[in-house]
Amino acid sequence: MSEEQPEPTISDSAAADSAVSNSAVSDSPVTSSLHGAAAPEVWHRVHPLTPILESLAVLVGIFIAAAYGLQNFVQSAVEDLATGDGVDLGFAGWLRSHPLVILAVVGGIVLILLLTAFISWLAWRVMGYRVDEESIYYRRGLLSKKLRKARLDRVQSIELQQKLLPRMLGMAELVFDVAGGSDSNISLKYLARKRAEELRDELLAAVKAKKQGTARAEAGAGSVSPAGESGTAGAPGAPGAGNSVAAGTAGIAGAAGAAGAGAETDGTAAAAGAAEPGIDRSVPERRDESIGVRLSKQLGTMADGVSHEAEGSLNELLAPYNLSANVGKEGEIIRVPVHRVVVSSLLKTETIISVLVVLLVLAAAIVLLAFGITEAFIPMLVGVIPGIFAAFSVFKKNLDNANFVVRLSENGLAVNHGLFATSRKVIPLDRLQAVCLHQPLLWRWAGWWKAEYNIASASGSTDSNLLLPVGDIDQALLMVGLALPDPQLPEGVSADTLIRSAMYDRKSEDPQAPAAEALFHGQPRSSRIIDPLVWKRRAYALTESMLVLRLGALDRRVDFVPHVRVQSLKYHQGPLLRKLRLASVSVHSTAGPIMPSVTHQGVDEAKRFFNEHADRTRIARQRFDAEAKTATTAHRPAEEDRG
Repeated sequence: MSEEQPEPTISDSAAADSAVSNSAVSDSPVTSSLHGAAAPEVWHRVHPLTPILESLAVLVGIFIAAAYGLQNFVQSAVEDLATGDGVDLGFAGWLRSHPLVILAVVGGIVLILLLTAFISWLAWRVMGYRVDEESIYYRRGLLSKKLRKARLDRVQSIELQQKLLPRMLGMAELVFDVAGGSDSNISLKYLARKRAEELRDELLAAVKAKKQGTARAEAGAGSVSPAGESGTAGAPGAPGAGNSVAAGTAGIAGAAGAAGAGAETDGTAAAAGAAEPGIDRSVPERRDESIGVRLSKQLGTMADGVSHEAEGSLNELLAPYNLSANVGKEGEIIRVPVHRVVVSSLLKTETIISVLVVLLVLAAAIVLLAFGITEAFIPMLVGVIPGIFAAFSVFKKNLDNANFVVRLSENGLAVNHGLFATSRKVIPLDRLQAVCLHQPLLWRWAGWWKAEYNIASASGSTDSNLLLPVGDIDQALLMVGLALPDPQLPEGVSADTLIRSAMYDRKSEDPQAPAAEALFHGQPRSSRIIDPLVWKRRAYALTESMLVLRLGALDRRVDFVPHVRVQSLKYHQGPLLRKLRLASVSVHSTAGPIMPSVTHQGVDEAKRFFNEHADRTRIARQRFDAEAKTATTAHRPAEEDRG
């Protein structure tokens, strides 16, 4: 959990100040701190240009003021020319006759820049970070000093970001995604790129070692217990409107970011006595784990010489999806070309709306000019400029996902993306709580899909919750397959058939599609009054390991929620639904783009689903934790023998 508090008093003596060195010069502050070789109060400074980059708002303000004045002058000049009048250059003539005014303005700007640079230098003097065996600390501030702390066992992931200007200067930012609250994340900016990469690798190893040590201590103390014993999910009885029940709250909430330490049992709680710092492969696979986690346990750290082994293991695990993935250099499994991201961005609804608004305003301005209304033509023509910038900003935001590359790693899926600003992060597959596939209307002609996820993290950001920004059906199935457990379907229905049926409804051409379609429960005919377009498509299916929701009519969408990741259920029924004898059940997940809900079912069907699914999720979580406890108990004698 990240904490923010007034900075404690730290000696500023010459000896302490000499110990504070530039991060690019220090060899390995993290490693030495973690092993107790360095003094615990040694702080390492960030890049000297950090305060200047953070104070660029002053320069941006000056630029905006100058641009606003220039825009007003150009607009007035164009209006004067359109009406046949000459351009008024009186102000320019006045400036020529008063050169001291020009000198004063230039001198004021230079003074502001010098003052900003001096304050930035003072700010850099107090900025710094340090790492010890338990936490990472980041301090900053001149007048209002702040110290932020993030415990290593609460760090979910570490993302390396390079925005355009820092990237040009060879600098990078480390973003720590920390469980515990919306303000828990820490941004360490900026470091030299090479130093940032080294620090990130060292901290990832330290975080993993810390979590595995905590898990071993808990396992040794017998702290792992079935999750559902303190939960209330299995409470029977017909719920009334607004009733809410926690689906095994003690264990299932362990997957949530707010209960970060509890989430560590999802794939690491049973990791006792690992012989190497990677994933503990001595722990047997649990059937409700995702395929990606099982693959990581089999292969551990990816090296240059194991690509063939990785490819064989991956294809073996993905056999239910009828996929044949190719593992390239350094474990690369997916690369999204830039042109695909560009075309898909142009076909998104928000981009099309922005362009249509600009074209509509231009057409209206031309019509007014044709009717001789020149007074309105120029303001409309100038006013369309912000709309053009808005359309470009929407387009540029989508370009941030260009060069999207996914690689297999021992910690999960390593994702790199970005055209102007780049970002590198690891998606921990053992913390994914829900996955969805989404296909906008205009993507249908190309057969493209987007994959997103919810994760056990409190950041709540949806901009970076992407498994795949845009890809074909095989790439979408690959990412979903890696992120989800084996669906555990009945004979005659494969995972590939089920997901394709969920994606394409009755239009699926798979020969097993009728058998897969029989697993879906659609909405009753009475719901067509409030869902006239989607009531025929909306449906849900239950497998032994997950809930599958088919949504959308124009924009297709499929949500997947593993039973072991459900946090709670809520039965709700408003006045209109009560009148129509309908009800809905919300399936609560962590913060993110996916908000699963079994919508507008008949009252009896909704109550049955609510009660049965509460029991199903509780039992699944109990089984999942029991398998980890059993594996730990069985592994302990072998560990003692080795000792």
